[in-house]
Amino acid sequence: MLCLQPDCTDLSCQTPSENAQSYFGRRQFLRDLIGGGVAVGSLSSISGCASLLAPSVSAETIVINGRMATLNPKQPTASALAVADGKILAIGTEDEVMRHKGPNTRVIDAQKRTIVPGLNDAHTHFIRGGLTYSMEVRWDGLSSLSHGLEILRIQAQRTPSPHWVQVIGGWTWAQFAEKRFPTLDEINAATGDTPAMIMHLYDRAWINRAGLRVLGWNKDTPNPFGGQIERDGAGNPTGLLVATIGLPALVNTWLKIPRLSPDDQILSTQHFMRENNRLGLTSVIDAGGGGQNYPDNYAAIAQLARDKKMTMRIGYELFAQAGGKEIDNYQAWSKMVQVGEGDDYFRMLGAGEYIVWAAGDVTNFDKAPPTIPAVMESQLTAVGKFLAGQRWPFRMHASFDATAQRILGVLEQVHREVPLTGLRWGLDHCETLSPQTLERVAALGGSINIQNRMSLDGEAFLKRYGPQVSANAPPIQRIREMGIPLAAGTDGNRATSYNPWVGVHWLITGKTLGGAKLQGDHNLLDRTEALRLYTTGGAWMSNEETKKGTLEVGKFADLVFLSGDYFNMPVDEIKNLESVLTMVGGNVVYGAGTYESLAQAAPPIRQDWLPMKDYGRYYKRAGMEVPTPNRMAQSGHQHPLIIGDAGSWRMECPCAF
Repeated sequence: MLCLQPDCTDLSCQTPSENAQSYFGRRQFLRDLIGGGVAVGSLSSISGCASLLAPSVSAETIVINGRMATLNPKQPTASALAVADGKILAIGTEDEVMRHKGPNTRVIDAQKRTIVPGLNDAHTHFIRGGLTYSMEVRWDGLSSLSHGLEILRIQAQRTPSPHWVQVIGGWTWAQFAEKRFPTLDEINAATGDTPAMIMHLYDRAWINRAGLRVLGWNKDTPNPFGGQIERDGAGNPTGLLVATIGLPALVNTWLKIPRLSPDDQILSTQHFMRENNRLGLTSVIDAGGGGQNYPDNYAAIAQLARDKKMTMRIGYELFAQAGGKEIDNYQAWSKMVQVGEGDDYFRMLGAGEYIVWAAGDVTNFDKAPPTIPAVMESQLTAVGKFLAGQRWPFRMHASFDATAQRILGVLEQVHREVPLTGLRWGLDHCETLSPQTLERVAALGGSINIQNRMSLDGEAFLKRYGPQVSANAPPIQRIREMGIPLAAGTDGNRATSYNPWVGVHWLITGKTLGGAKLQGDHNLLDRTEALRLYTTGGAWMSNEETKKGTLEVGKFADLVFLSGDYFNMPVDEIKNLESVLTMVGGNVVYGAGTYESLAQAAPPIRQDWLPMKDYGRYYKRAGMEVPTPNRMAQSGHQHPLIIGDAGSWRMECPCAF
């Protein structure tokens, strides 16, 4: 019998000379299989010579004593795994895996913790969010408005001129015990003479009196495009800016706030990566954004990728920037970068989430859906043909069924001329897609990427569309029954929080953060299937399902030790889950408690005034200590380099340091 042990030296196993070429070909083939990550356990029943479970390569790291949910249907559970060269070398029982222990192998005891594949957010705005993360006060996860106002008060006291106090999305009034918005009087009392902007989703924003002075808004200031300025009896702005169609008015106002220097934007992005790692994220798909131009606004993340400082895998899409001239964007970008360019930590995926602005139903659930202009069809036809001809995958924002129907009408025509076959294209959000529309998506080979915007904005949706429509927003059961590829993302960090566990909780319960159950029971998922949408689902969307999404031999060693027992804990506690150890490519990029010493060091905080130092992250539970002004003022801060429309400058501030 032919021996299949690749390094066997037993003479009795030698192949006759006339079959030598075939023998050595098979030997090399087996080496290639093992080197490529084929499970050695699957060959262990072959007899002849020494077991394949006696490895020739030692593991760099072994994890033992875990409760692993692999999401691999062929081996759904395990208690141990071994890592070598950034990938999973073996997975199974401790006895099986410890055979790979060498003299330099690090062994990590999981202490019976639940271990899952690293989470993958299939639709977020990480790159944009990273540039300003360190400057933002985050209300994500706070259970009390009074707590949030106290944070504003403290931050206003330590924020140096000309910077603003900023709360830019990621929260909802319904999460607060008070069940209401802040008032302008409360915001003004908390922030005083420090300019401040507090934005609620893409719905409205409050600008304090100091901010109005800086912006120069007065009774003669016209309403910005897409927004309405609330005015008092004398016609003066009160400070409330209400979006009429969605994001343009809010974002264009926010863009007037000073930014940090390029170096500090890189550092801010590193901190945002670490925050994502803390929540168990190891991969994201970045959906681009308005004002996020390539390559300029990708400079920070590209530098981190070049410097090998990535602690998360980022696949990015290119978002058309010039309304009416989108084809020019994509023609120019196609000469700069191609699909797949990059590496396993930073890679270009294609186009999205807007490939033409005219097709985007900019979503504000508090307002009626916008009207899609007639010019959309001609613009989308041109861009669709170009992208299909370049073989660029693409994704399109479509919340409403009427929008999706018109998009599909164009894509069906494009497909007849330039086939979309095999191109991983799809629609994102999809809250109100009808069965007929889903059938058209399936027939055209499309996919669906849903986000948990209903977690934060469900109350507004319910008020406008009623319980029957809300119970199928989005129609998860029908999508799954039709076999349409499906993934989930957060749409963080403005339209929702960037915390993926809020999204997982919504998939399982159908509840908003305010506790209202909107989603119908037929659309709810069990805990395993919800987790799949945040792991394997995203891996499929980026065409990486053979590399990540499950814990199995040959795939990336991207995994998370959870802070609680996800599969058995009370369901409403799932929102509060985080990681105690996050591993990406075999490297521990985040650790807490017992595992803190194993992790990479946190990036430095160069400026003590930044909100990130004390509360610029998702609050996992109510009652977290609010830092006091005295404690904050114990050390000085560097006066930052300011980047604004007029250039760069440094400012002193009345901080006494």
